[in-house]
Amino acid sequence: MNFRSIALAFVAAGTLIGCAGDAGNKPVWVSASDSDIPALATFGWDGPADVAPVTILDNQIRDALRTQLLAKGFTETSENPDFLISHETIEHDALKKGNPVRIGFGVGSWGSNVGGSVGTSVDVGEKDKMVQQLKLQVHALDPERAREIWAGTSAVLPERPDAAAVNQAVVDLMTGFPAKAADGT
Repeated sequence: MNFRSIALAFVAAGTLIGCAGDAGNKPVWVSASDSDIPALATFGWDGPADVAPVTILDNQIRDALRTQLLAKGFTETSENPDFLISHETIEHDALKKGNPVRIGFGVGSWGSNVGGSVGTSVDVGEKDKMVQQLKLQVHALDPERAREIWAGTSAVLPERPDAAAVNQAVVDLMTGFPAKAADGT
């Protein structure tokens, strides 16, 4: 294998490493051990009933949540729902890892009693940097017992999420929310 082949192999490996996604970036959720969400039938929204979501993102999230809950067999109501849904977006700082690959070139000679070399290397790709990331948290609340019965956190949303990205994040997150039982119990 010659020097050029080795250099191309390092560049290809660095590109693959730099493009690899975060394997731990998946939605997570948890249910209260004593809750029976499939036995519930109706849902409503936490907070005053006459207050609509303010931002475009809040509206997109609420619409996507409504679609998922209706598809799981629940009915939306504002009068005495079995559980309430709330959501929030959370921003946090995260370290975005740069590409750790360096390409080096060198020239050298060696002989009987004399030797010498000269070399240099160059960073390839971005350096590590702090970025703001946005995640979605959804909570299902039992209004009678005033406690949480289900909570989930989405994977990281794109920097400026559009309706399709928000919808996909909600779909992925709500896979962990149980569907209503067929007979309601």
